[in-house]
Amino acid sequence: MDKGDGRNFFQIIFVLISETMLKSLCGRGGYFLKNRSGFALYTCVVGLIVGVFSVASDHLPYTRVHITLFQFIRSYVAVMVNSLPFWFIFAMVPGFSFAKDLKSAMFAGGIHTIIAITYYFVIGYFFDDNPVKPTINDQVRVFVSWYGASAIGGVAGGAAGFMFKRNPFVLIIVMLGLLLQLILSGPESWRNELGIAQNLTFCLMVVGFAAYLMFIWKRKKSNYSSA
Repeated sequence: MDKGDGRNFFQIIFVLISETMLKSLCGRGGYFLKNRSGFALYTCVVGLIVGVFSVASDHLPYTRVHITLFQFIRSYVAVMVNSLPFWFIFAMVPGFSFAKDLKSAMFAGGIHTIIAITYYFVIGYFFDDNPVKPTINDQVRVFVSWYGASAIGGVAGGAAGFMFKRNPFVLIIVMLGLLLQLILSGPESWRNELGIAQNLTFCLMVVGFAAYLMFIWKRKKSNYSSA
């Protein structure tokens, strides 16, 4: 498959998914959202940002040599945005901000993540300098696995975002995801400046969420005591 065929292939996929999103927004599913235009704007803008920085994280400069401050900041933002916890958090926002019920939250989170992963594939294709191009069958397998995992993660994130309005302790899921990311990164990630910055950010987020939940728990406890 040459470059032109690949470009057309990705354009077709992007158009199909975009049309599915728009039809869902205008159809029955869209009526469960509080602000369809706001959701569409968030999904398009944030999905594009996530896609761009996720591709950038796949083309980072070699961090064991000297890099400029701008390169470090760009690389830091890229690896943070492309981390699984942040993809989950981005999926939580539609469920928290635009959903009327749990069903619409799952719908919104799933659609947002699918659009974001589509941006990633489309943008990443034009920056792919690998001379060996995958076959159509290989691409289909990648799409099925990545879109399937993205849909499941997005649905879970959207549901978590909606449930957060009722029970802040849903943040424990995010905390577990941050800890899991630290484990998956492994000891090697602490041996370079970029990995250290990312890991410290995750640790600070865990501590911050834990402090927030402790505050909520103490406030609820004091309210029960005074009642």
